[in-house]
Amino acid sequence: MPSRQPWSASTVLLAAACFGLLTGAAEVTAHLVRKFALHRLLRFGNNFIWMTPLTDLAIFLAAGLLLLLVSMPLRRLRTPSIVLGTFGTLAAFAPLLLAEQIHKAAALVLAAGLGVGLARAIAPHPEGFRRFARRAIPALLGLVLVAGAGLAGGRQISERRALATTPATPPKGPNILLLVLDTVRAWDISWMAYWRPTTPRLANWVSRGAIFDRALSAAPWTTPSHAAMFTGHLPVDLSANWVTPLDDAAPTVAEVLQKAGYATGGFVGNYSYAGRSTGLDRGFGHYVDYPVNIEQAFRSSQLTARLFEIPGLATWLGQRRLLHPGNSAETVNRAFLDWVGDRGQRPFFAFINYFEAHAPYLPPAPWDSMFAKAGDHERTARYWDAIEQAFGEGMYPREFLEDTRDAYDGSIAYLDFQIDSLLTVLGNRGLLDNTVVIITSDHGELFGEHGLLQHGSSLYLPELHVPLAILAPGKVPAGMHVPYPVSLRGIASTMLAFAGVTNPGLPGQSMTGYLRGPGLPVPVDSVFSAVDYSRQTPKWPPNQPLLRGNLRSVVLDSLHYILNGDGVEELFRPGHDAFETRNLAGLPEFKPALDAYRAALRALARGK
Repeated sequence: MPSRQPWSASTVLLAAACFGLLTGAAEVTAHLVRKFALHRLLRFGNNFIWMTPLTDLAIFLAAGLLLLLVSMPLRRLRTPSIVLGTFGTLAAFAPLLLAEQIHKAAALVLAAGLGVGLARAIAPHPEGFRRFARRAIPALLGLVLVAGAGLAGGRQISERRALATTPATPPKGPNILLLVLDTVRAWDISWMAYWRPTTPRLANWVSRGAIFDRALSAAPWTTPSHAAMFTGHLPVDLSANWVTPLDDAAPTVAEVLQKAGYATGGFVGNYSYAGRSTGLDRGFGHYVDYPVNIEQAFRSSQLTARLFEIPGLATWLGQRRLLHPGNSAETVNRAFLDWVGDRGQRPFFAFINYFEAHAPYLPPAPWDSMFAKAGDHERTARYWDAIEQAFGEGMYPREFLEDTRDAYDGSIAYLDFQIDSLLTVLGNRGLLDNTVVIITSDHGELFGEHGLLQHGSSLYLPELHVPLAILAPGKVPAGMHVPYPVSLRGIASTMLAFAGVTNPGLPGQSMTGYLRGPGLPVPVDSVFSAVDYSRQTPKWPPNQPLLRGNLRSVVLDSLHYILNGDGVEELFRPGHDAFETRNLAGLPEFKPALDAYRAALRALARGK
């Protein structure tokens, strides 16, 4: 028979600690199975191995304290059956939340049933449970400490091993610095003729190199776009997607440069979609992504991570600077400068991803209100009038779109300041004279165009057209503009060409062919872009093209062809129709062009 004698406060907290650590261990085990056995993408850092058990320990201790508080006037709430049933329900609920197919309410009901069953099995043996808890708690805490120390030590060993396996004689190639302004579209960049001064400092820098006027991303969201830049492969040929990380089937440019003797480092602002868990770190001897802080601790446990999914809560926390879904530009710059100063005499290849221009667009003061107070109201009003004329009023209020783009432009202006500061420091250290700097973005953004918002939902130009500039003293003519369409997947082979490293077969057309000077032949690139539908695809807004199936597009010259998942074809001439509102696919005079684009798409996509 279960004891009806209330437990003491110390026994309640002992039970809370035991259940918390066991729940953390169960979550860690489930994550490891998903990662290594199911090859699923985990959108958090490897610190979950020790962070999740400690977070669950804190959650259960807090629940225990709450139970003690509530039971002060009702001591019967401290009976073994109730205490064990409460903690058992919480313990079962956490791993059940990992099953995406189970509704949260159903998971809670099932967890309650499991908790009651567990209480019935354990409550008749309170002394045995206490003995088990006293032994399990120190053992589990010891495992957590060993896991944390092993993880930290393993990273140091990995970095030393990577350095030890590089050639003894450093290569003579230049340093290479790849700067990716996450989510920055070409339309909002000063050097791309935007009327707002979002990037005046960068405009000065890129005037010393070459600007590519028609650079297009291979995918409209972060992970596959970066994967294409790093491997040169088309997104449809890579494993990187919403639920699967980039595998090792294709070599990365970081791996190639590392084997050639380069010191390689990655510094990521958008750690959720470009962190180690995505596989994009392969080949980087040093990689900075997920921080160790309270927010990451909350995200590591299913019991608290789900709080960030409550509608409006993440936005509310972000607006009050209580939520930081990415590393700041200042943080990644500082990490890079510390690393580059310690690399020795080897040339470096460094990749920096900046997160500020990604939603929810929260630049610090004074950039947070820079364009809300701008004196360009007449020009801005004409733009929004043109949007409404082209697409109608849409489902987003104009005032909301105006405020959102003001914040977005302020975020870009903040990055302009930070990158200028970074390049200035490198210049003062004497590093820029022998450094190839590539400035670009992984994809663009939508602000009501086609009735859409943000990115990852279509292949229209606001999501694909990105800034691209290359600075290479003595190698790239200053003030040069490249008017031809180019794909960002050519960045990998471009960097190898500048480094003078033999390309072992990374596809993607090098952009150095466009930099030979006037009068010389230039290569012709077929620019392919793609995005695949997934269950993780947001279902709002309901008019987004991706909800109709996988999307494919190709640009050969002056036309942009899109094949929708339901078979609907779109053909646009952006030079005459910037908003891409007039579909030319059904016009007889464009049938030859349509056939050519269909054939190009079939050849590029390999029937996928």
